Amino acid sequence: MKDKVIKQMGKYIRAVIFLVVIVLITSVVNYVMVRSGYVRYIIHEAGNSKTEDDYDCVVIGASHGRAAIDPVYLIESGYADNPINMCIQGATVIDNYYMLKEICRNNDIRKVILEMDYQFWVKDNKRDYDFGNLKVYQQLPMSKVKLEYVAKELLNKDFRTVIYKENAFAGNLSQVRKNLRIKASEAYQNYEISAAEGIETEGTYMGRGFFYREKDTDKKGDFHVRMWSEDRINSNVRKHFEMIVDYCKDNNIELVCITEPITPTSVEKGPVREADTYFANLCSSLGVTYIDYNLVKKEYLEVSDSDFSDWEGHMNGALAEKFSDLLGKTLTGLLDCDDVLKSGYEME
Repeated sequence: MKDKVIKQMGKYIRAVIFLVVIVLITSVVNYVMVRSGYVRYIIHEAGNSKTEDDYDCVVIGASHGRAAIDPVYLIESGYADNPINMCIQGATVIDNYYMLKEICRNNDIRKVILEMDYQFWVKDNKRDYDFGNLKVYQQLPMSKVKLEYVAKELLNKDFRTVIYKENAFAGNLSQVRKNLRIKASEAYQNYEISAAEGIETEGTYMGRGFFYREKDTDKKGDFHVRMWSEDRINSNVRKHFEMIVDYCKDNNIELVCITEPITPTSVEKGPVREADTYFANLCSSLGVTYIDYNLVKKEYLEVSDSDFSDWEGHMNGALAEKFSDLLGKTLTGLLDCDDVLKSGYEME
């Protein structure tokens, strides 16, 4: 009987050892192969590690928001005392929900600006906007927020999704060497922005999560925008948007949803009018403020195709500063949105 028990225990011990070895090997591979990116930096920065004052306002969204909103102007307008832009390239609405909960874990957030990009709402984009490459999840520190992400979003996924980071791997031996040099540096250990590989592609980092983009605007290529229609909306994305709304209401946080101006030709020829009208109706039904800055009048902000680095609508730095100033003034009431914006696309 004793031998049988020992034999049975041996099976379990071997299984545990096998799993431990797999986790260790995966951890080593991830360390060697996964590049140091901006996500790691900004999530740590939002943990309030370098300031004695809580962040009181956060901007969440994807790359449009990162390129368009300089939080310094939210301070200048009096809208916020200590804001941060946590918009991350490729971040989904699902990511935004958990990032909001993460920053609220360490800060007394009173105001949230949510950037609405229609491209992240449809079902049939090239990327799976339910989970993307999980780069946000993988950089969240271990906490109740991360455990909730696993419990609610990942339990029905392949377990390798949780620990394997293939989509963030260096692509060749040269990148691996560079990655290891960065990770051995003091800047990486101290979570400095200089250790975030690839940030040079987004222009100069100005602080508080804002990049001043200076891309060549004469090389946009052939006109192309992603298509959108209401019948292709991802129900899981809408559900998580409503979860953001509920979380803000439950925690007495002011939520403002916005669409920044994008390349005018893309507004004219693409689905932006229909998408932004959908967002306006959705936010109205949920009792949330929505501001569509694609309707801004020329006397308040003149926008041309040359102000953007691509047809998708990433602003260059000069326009971003003007827009950020306008955003701050409209949010504080220094400028009345009824004066700044057209009443609708039908008036054009």
